[in-house]
Amino acid sequence: MPYGFIQHIEARGYRIETVKSYQKVLNQFFSFLQSTYANNKEPFQISPSDIKAYLELQHQKKKSISTINKELAILKTFFNYLWEIEKVPIDPAVKLKRYKVKDNQNIDTPYDQILDILDKTLKNTHYSSLRKAIFVLAAKGLKTADFRFTKEDVVVSKSAGTVEIHLRNRVIMLEGREAACFREYYDESPINGNDYVFITKSHRVELPSPIQVMTILHHLRAISKDFLPGANHPLTLISIRRALAYYLYTKRYSIQMIAKELGIEENSASNYLKDLSEGMMLKKSL
Repeated sequence: MPYGFIQHIEARGYRIETVKSYQKVLNQFFSFLQSTYANNKEPFQISPSDIKAYLELQHQKKKSISTINKELAILKTFFNYLWEIEKVPIDPAVKLKRYKVKDNQNIDTPYDQILDILDKTLKNTHYSSLRKAIFVLAAKGLKTADFRFTKEDVVVSKSAGTVEIHLRNRVIMLEGREAACFREYYDESPINGNDYVFITKSHRVELPSPIQVMTILHHLRAISKDFLPGANHPLTLISIRRALAYYLYTKRYSIQMIAKELGIEENSASNYLKDLSEGMMLKKSL
């Protein structure tokens, strides 16, 4: 990639997956330029209209607005780097606006209410330890892939009464009732032929597999039915994560802290919160 950009973000501590995503977008962008112009363009020859044309092509390919905005953020980071090292006289991406979110990211259930539901869930004597453990972690903003951690990723401190779960991009700390609830499930979970803490059993496969999204949704829907009766939108991992992000934003957490809590990069957190804020402002105006 031109002028050591990839080495630059690697030196800043970007994760391997993030570096690969940056490289992929930049490769796509320069391939687009090569297919558009007979002669290769140098970075200083690239104009805002070139970037707009690339983004419009992604829109025509039916990519989501959030994905297009993420690609724009990557291009902004790249051209800002070129401007800082004086390889372009003017940053062609600096004034480009993000795409407006058409599928507004509203908060259907505020996080304060989710915390109240969590309290009721932990007190429910009819729920399985599995259901409670799933909701404890869902309330921490975990995505489906985050639930596929192994027993080696769990550190239980009986003396401190805490549980640490080491995910790929962050560490979840459970204390008090949350830790006790998770430990109840963790200690009772049978040896299932693999090391995953959460599993999905299937009649078609002899050994259980890492937990699938439908298993998680089954438990979230049951909880929604009990504590959100008549709601148009039952709880999902996405809606809980969205509510958590906006909650932290309203509590004046910094972008850096929110990114750390969600396990994402700072620019992704910034874009995510802008989308949420726009959706909530539109919702209030209706």
